[in-house]
Amino acid sequence: MKAPLIAATVLAIASSSVFAGGVAFRSGGDSFGISVAGDLSPESSAQLDVLHHEDGANLVALGLFANGQRGALSGRVGAKAIGLDGDDTTDLDGGAVAFGGDLRLPLNEIVSLRGGLYYAPDATGFGDIDGYKEWSVSAEFTIFQNSAIQVGYGNMEFDADTGGKFEFEDGAFKRLQLRL
Repeated sequence: MKAPLIAATVLAIASSSVFAGGVAFRSGGDSFGISVAGDLSPESSAQLDVLHHEDGANLVALGLFANGQRGALSGRVGAKAIGLDGDDTTDLDGGAVAFGGDLRLPLNEIVSLRGGLYYAPDATGFGDIDGYKEWSVSAEFTIFQNSAIQVGYGNMEFDADTGGKFEFEDGAFKRLQLRL
């Protein structure tokens, strides 16, 4: 019941002209999600991610980033607060604050390489969560100036306070990005 409400909220934010940027749809072997991102200024940005796991768990992340560029390489570094509602999938409910960033290296006008890494130590975890790790590598293919497709591999993993782990996603993913 929470997932449709969260999706409606994300779409409402995406359609707001105040938060113009982009919306993306991601699907992997175990999850589907939507992201809304936008620039707060020329050098900072924010992103809201909502993902649903096929077994019923839901993940919500809100990130704030400093954007930069060095030569052809562009990227962002920052922090994101990640919440997990494990539902009946797992006994994990809680979240963490993760630190990291994303990089993008264009190879030509159509193809770019992307990578990202985020880490939350146990000190930033709360509820049933003692830590979080996320990484991804992908190739991005520009369709038009305002759209792209990413194909890659990634992992999102929560560390439980009981010593176990919950892999929200581990495998190949596809992402359709629309720049509004």
